Amino acid sequence: MAKTRSRCPRFLHYKAATATLTRMNATQYTNVTVTELEGSECEIRATIPAEILTQYRTKAVKELGSSVEVPGFRKGHVPEDMLIGHLGESRIMERAANMALSDIYPKIVVSENIEALGAPRINITKLAQGNALEFTATTAVMPAITLPNYQKIAKDIFSKEETFDVSDDEVAETLKHIRRERGRIEAYEKQKNDGVESPELPEIADDELPELTDEFVQQLGDFKTVADFEKKVRENILEEKKLRGNEKKRMETLEKIIADTKVVIPKLFIDEETRRMHAQMEAQVAQTGTKFEDYLKNINKTIEELYTEWKPEAEKRAKLQLILNTIAKEQELTPDADMVQREVDHIKKSYPQADEENIRIYVATTKRNEMVLDQLEKSAQ
Repeated sequence: MAKTRSRCPRFLHYKAATATLTRMNATQYTNVTVTELEGSECEIRATIPAEILTQYRTKAVKELGSSVEVPGFRKGHVPEDMLIGHLGESRIMERAANMALSDIYPKIVVSENIEALGAPRINITKLAQGNALEFTATTAVMPAITLPNYQKIAKDIFSKEETFDVSDDEVAETLKHIRRERGRIEAYEKQKNDGVESPELPEIADDELPELTDEFVQQLGDFKTVADFEKKVRENILEEKKLRGNEKKRMETLEKIIADTKVVIPKLFIDEETRRMHAQMEAQVAQTGTKFEDYLKNINKTIEELYTEWKPEAEKRAKLQLILNTIAKEQELTPDADMVQREVDHIKKSYPQADEENIRIYVATTKRNEMVLDQLEKSAQ
């Protein structure tokens, strides 16, 4: 197995078990060459032998055939020669290649000790029935990163003394808001009781607000008097201010760490973050009932122009995630597997069509990031 590492990327160091894994996977791929590219990227070239690809072709025929309907045959019981004629050899081989690469590419990354980041760009250079599959994969790799003394930065920022006060006007405004919302709900319920077909939450004028009485606050929770309720409202406002102040310190800490960190962000990583921003915006636009194409027309911009605008933010987000990953590794912070699984199961119930592995990556990353922020805050204290 040839290996080219003239300008090697940063490679991970694995335990002896990796050698066993390499020997087990060696027959699934050959002719591996790994070459570092500029911008913290890595090109992997490899060959999947014909006999291995044939095994995946058999799986592809079975998978694709399970949903094909041909007159005179039950679904999933169409003869293979007829099935191949119906599907087309190119479609079968394309599916076989995707299945093979999905399984084998990660094994190559692990056995070659490549610290890959994000999804690779894969280019199949040779694919035909009875022949080996040849491909190249370009992936971002963990770049050399020089972090500042992030614990000192956190300590300097979080140690700043802050005092928070709650004015009588703030309490009064909150109480007015609570009375207004209560009045709207009561008006809505009255519409329903009066038989209104499509009741709505109406706007309530100040002079129509329900009176703040002991009876009123007793309906809102475990309160006996208006004074009890006002005290709780004041406490809640104060707690909210403290939380916002703490969040501000967290953001200030991250901004300082980002500014003082030296790293070259891989272009692939920035591109992936840009695509994530695109997906987020498209989902937000869809929630308004507008097609994304129409949205672009309304703002008179192309998606390419948006990508250009997003690039600085995408680069910043990518840099931040690399920083958080590095700190998590240094501090040995890993979210509890059971906790992650519970969150994955919860999200899966709401979005059953979502890919479970993508959900798991999202949840694990989010939990790990939160652990890093908590650790920075604790170290400052």
